[in-house]
Amino acid sequence: MHRSERFKLAVYIILLATLTVLVGKIIYRPSVPNAFLFAYGIAVTSIILLLFYYAFHRYKDPALIGSFLPRKKKPLVSCMVAVRNEEHIIADCIKSILAQTYGRMEIIIVNDASTDSTKDVLRQFTKQGVKVINLKQNFGKKKALAQAMLGAKGEIFVFTDSDSVLAPDAVEKVVDAFNLDPLIGAVAGHCRALNAQTNLLTRIQDSWHEGQFSIRKAFESVFGAVTCVSGPLAGFRREAIFNFIPAWENDSFLGKEFRFATDRTLTGFVLGARSMGAHLKRKYANSPFVTRENHPLRDWRVVYAKSARAWTKVPETFGAFLRQQVRWKKSFLRNMFFTGKFYWRRPFLPALFYYLHILFVFSGPIIAFRYLVYLPYKGNLLSALLYVAGILFVGFMFGLAYKVESRDHKWVYRPLMSLTSTLVLVWLIFYAMFTIRRSTWRRG
Repeated sequence: MHRSERFKLAVYIILLATLTVLVGKIIYRPSVPNAFLFAYGIAVTSIILLLFYYAFHRYKDPALIGSFLPRKKKPLVSCMVAVRNEEHIIADCIKSILAQTYGRMEIIIVNDASTDSTKDVLRQFTKQGVKVINLKQNFGKKKALAQAMLGAKGEIFVFTDSDSVLAPDAVEKVVDAFNLDPLIGAVAGHCRALNAQTNLLTRIQDSWHEGQFSIRKAFESVFGAVTCVSGPLAGFRREAIFNFIPAWENDSFLGKEFRFATDRTLTGFVLGARSMGAHLKRKYANSPFVTRENHPLRDWRVVYAKSARAWTKVPETFGAFLRQQVRWKKSFLRNMFFTGKFYWRRPFLPALFYYLHILFVFSGPIIAFRYLVYLPYKGNLLSALLYVAGILFVGFMFGLAYKVESRDHKWVYRPLMSLTSTLVLVWLIFYAMFTIRRSTWRRG
């Protein structure tokens, strides 16, 4: 069977299986159902069905389309990285940037007061045209990148994380995506695990990354409303973010500087430019980011380019993995009060999914407790088994979607990620809430 035929067959299986589960939930519901639980189950399954449908049938890679369109000129790209204590991997990151097929680039690396030999590693790249800014004090990723942007000359800003590497044509693909539409303000690339082969945990995370990008971001991209342009490969049009950088680097939450939500918040400034742009320009009227340039406020689109690829190092121990997940949940909480204020202005379907997702995050632990603890305690073990089976089914569908995109066998690990999320990660939202003011960055 030809690959395109296998692709179509797998897509039909995913959609049909998910639709069958949805119909089954509607028809074979209990005679006296709990209204909330019934609605919750229907909503979750419906969202998964629509995610798969839009990702496979409606999503078109803007980079592939944009590459065939005439380009008036090649815009200068400023590629920027903030690094702190990454002596063992930053060289690989910079080498991948230097190896880009796109010709018009400047590279700016900001050393955020590293205490290891990162500074010495960076020094060797200055002879290759890389600009290195060494900060004497640790300011955090946002303020470090702000220093880079203040001196950047590019029309397009491309960021990557210090523990990530880019495909040789990654920047070129990002530029192609921008070429599709002048109202595209940001482009999210595709990310997988750089160290996927290390152990079971990294394989599980790699399978999860594939679905988060090729399914969830693809869905949002159809509507030009991607909520997070992730750090491993993030492209922004200069005029879409430049005036908002002082608000971004000085972001605070609950009366304290908030160092997390770096990628989500910067994406939020693009999505909400028309809603809050004028106010922010007035608030930071004396900032050089505002006095030097005055860009118009527009209804920017944020898209995802599947062909623009990057790989990032994921946690290799369970402790580091949990710390990462807590950071991400704190970012989710911050973003809920930021992007949540204006995302309702976006197209109806992604906006509905966005706010339902917030509801699911907070109701998820309650649902899990009911099926995994309360009902078994009452003697109803079957409900617990059916609940776990449902979780594994969702993971298997995402795994099958992974199989459609890739030829390797890591798709089999995707159900384990769904199980891990239900049994462990879902509870971290409470810990993140209680420790939200604690924002010390620790990667390892």
